[in-house]
Amino acid sequence: MTLAELQARFIAATHDPVAAEALFGASAKGASAYANNTLFNRADALGEAYPVVQQLVGADFFGGMARAYARRHPSRSGDMNAYGAEFADFIAQFPPAAELPYLADCARLDWLCQRAYYAPDQPALKLDALASIPAERQASLGFRLADAVGQLVSPWPVASLWRAHQPLEHDAANAFPSPDQGGERALVWRDAHNKVQVRRLLPAEHAFLAACQLQLPLAEALERALDEDMDFDFGLSLQRWVADQVIVDFHLDT
Repeated sequence: MTLAELQARFIAATHDPVAAEALFGASAKGASAYANNTLFNRADALGEAYPVVQQLVGADFFGGMARAYARRHPSRSGDMNAYGAEFADFIAQFPPAAELPYLADCARLDWLCQRAYYAPDQPALKLDALASIPAERQASLGFRLADAVGQLVSPWPVASLWRAHQPLEHDAANAFPSPDQGGERALVWRDAHNKVQVRRLLPAEHAFLAACQLQLPLAEALERALDEDMDFDFGLSLQRWVADQVIVDFHLDT
């Protein structure tokens, strides 16, 4: 056995009790315990990152699904808050979850929330700065979204499902949304109070913000929004997005 092969088997043994027993034989007890702890730590990290998915399927189902993922996906970083980026794709191919076709997109929204929470802080945009742009340069103006911002277009009501599973968002008088009620566009961001927010976007709002993510100039972003809705109120939307720290900067194309 080469050194590289031995190293690969050792790494596998630290993540898999069966591999630990195969490598260490009678001395595998300690390695197996470490592998089990590592496995459950990764599963616990997934529970922290995907709270809505866990509520939708229950703790037992989620635990089994998380451990199945953890066996196939070792952590590549010491930061467990970054673990689980591929979980939604795993769920989409996980046979026991096949009867819940909306679950993978709910996971994608959970992960956008996880990314938003841990995104770096950025200074807020001051609207006064826009007033200093010369009129002849305004056609080349474009807006930058915060690093915490994410968008998801889904055939399922993911934003409504997410909100229904937040504390204080649901009561007995309001039924949980049906997964079959139609698709939604979801916006994720972290507000000025460092709280992650999710809300449904109208088609024109999504079109405008998607254009901003592509760093398109304002004229083209507006054109895309107005193609969706001629009544799109850019001024009101801009004020709200700046106040919410969705838009945090602007650029001028040369």
